[in-house]
Amino acid sequence: MIFSDLQPLVWGKLSKINKNNRVGSAYIFSGQKGSAKEWGAIEFAKLLNCEGKTDGICNDCSSCKKFRILQHPNLKIIVPLPVNPKANKDSDPLDSLTKEDYEYLTESLDRKSNDPFYKISVPKARRITINSIRDLRRSIHLKANSFGQKIILIFDAHLLSEGMGESANALLKILEEPPENTTLILVADNKNALLPTVISRCQNIHFPNLSPDNVKSILIEKGINNQRAMEMAMIANGDVHLAIDLGENNDQNLLEDLEQISKQLITVSVTGWREFINSLSMLAFRNPSQYKFKIYLLQLWFHHAYRIRMGGSSINGVERIEQSLCKFNERYPNANLIEINKLLEDSIESLSRNFYTPLTLTNLLISIQTLLKGKQLEPVL
Repeated sequence: MIFSDLQPLVWGKLSKINKNNRVGSAYIFSGQKGSAKEWGAIEFAKLLNCEGKTDGICNDCSSCKKFRILQHPNLKIIVPLPVNPKANKDSDPLDSLTKEDYEYLTESLDRKSNDPFYKISVPKARRITINSIRDLRRSIHLKANSFGQKIILIFDAHLLSEGMGESANALLKILEEPPENTTLILVADNKNALLPTVISRCQNIHFPNLSPDNVKSILIEKGINNQRAMEMAMIANGDVHLAIDLGENNDQNLLEDLEQISKQLITVSVTGWREFINSLSMLAFRNPSQYKFKIYLLQLWFHHAYRIRMGGSSINGVERIEQSLCKFNERYPNANLIEINKLLEDSIESLSRNFYTPLTLTNLLISIQTLLKGKQLEPVL
């Protein structure tokens, strides 16, 4: 599968920008998690530097081959990295990494070049570090050694504003005076997490959710059988990363586990809540990706409950727990499912903010009980 088949409307817009020679200095690629934004950013960078004589990507020239392995001199990729409090403010951000983290990052970039859906996630990396942006400010004005457009890709750009927001403010100075023949692409799940001043200096390219058929095709290409691929694609609601996690999960009772964890969240029980808080707090500490996966499962539960409440039919796979979803809607007819989803999203973002996870989860459980009754949460002063 090629990117233009996956996101034809987005690719049409990007191709038109290139064809009309109207390339901007900064873009925000925004949309739901798993909507192929990172792949789109890489393909756009490849397009802007292609040496072929076609309107699209030739995939055969020297430039395209270098972009395919993410080793082009015009390409710089910035990702969240662990914060090293002992790092010198003028040091190379890679020099501050431990040997293990550096090897992990190197291996991840290699895997990303072979699998555009691979998510680079360095352990304990919860923000775009200020050193990464300082290093960019030092190097961005250096003349490129080859023709074409210099491209800066910032993955998980919504994490620029974490901490005191110093990374976002440092980037703002680059956006205010961008160098010629340079384009910055900020890839963000949540565009609104960026500073308004950053948003105002970028052109936004929105990525819609992927269709279930496209997600299914991706899963089949990864060796997941047709039936399971169809089921997981429908459940994941356009999030290819989640669909891959679901499809590769060896737990054959995944939906039943989803039902069980949702009951722990909904039912007021000292024992159940203690188990919920302890198990997820341990995951957040030892395996943040699994913590996020559990929260995503909960979001799926409430998403499908909302779908059924609004008169939608149960989709393939979910009918196995449709009875529980219907009972939930009958018991909580006034539940504010949209706000509950936002709370779950906040519990994921709390990891990057170093919040105390047990307290975060305790507040989550209490707040959800309020929302289940259709009441409004008290504003935080």
